[in-house]
Amino acid sequence: MKKPFLFFLSIVSISILLVIDKADRNGIFSHQPTFENEDMALFNDNEVAIEDFYARFFGETKYRFPRRKTSYVKLYKNKWLLSRLTSKTANPNSSDDLIKFFNNPVNFSWNETTWSVDESEYILRFFDSQDNQIGKVFLCLKDCKMTKSLPFSPNMKFGGLSDIGMNKIQRLISQIESE
Repeated sequence: MKKPFLFFLSIVSISILLVIDKADRNGIFSHQPTFENEDMALFNDNEVAIEDFYARFFGETKYRFPRRKTSYVKLYKNKWLLSRLTSKTANPNSSDDLIKFFNNPVNFSWNETTWSVDESEYILRFFDSQDNQIGKVFLCLKDCKMTKSLPFSPNMKFGGLSDIGMNKIQRLISQIESE
């Protein structure tokens, strides 16, 4: 009687672990803030091109990524369960460089593709001084040159990396991996 119960308990535990890991890595339960209602009203009223609308907010403090003071950044490979074991904490200089990178529109293009965060090779997580996650960026570098950030920032345009941005982010990732 004990063996079937232990087997069932093991299967349930592994299933729960799989679901939690998948939900955490892929941001299933994350909320992606958008522009404030009054900002969206500007877009709707003026009927401007979305690129022009986003550009109005480039560099605006209210929409800087990740919206709060970052204490440290961790780099995760988007691999099932192994990501937590192989994560790397960026040194303070690399963390500052990442924040500057994600807030500079020059690093991004207006390109957009259809992709899923499942395709991302890396996840960057930004933490405050109380170890609360305050931001998350999914990086799909090899196949699509795209990012997705939580929270959203207009500085990242539609998430497509420019050639300049692609070179910079690859250098930053390599730097963190070698630390």
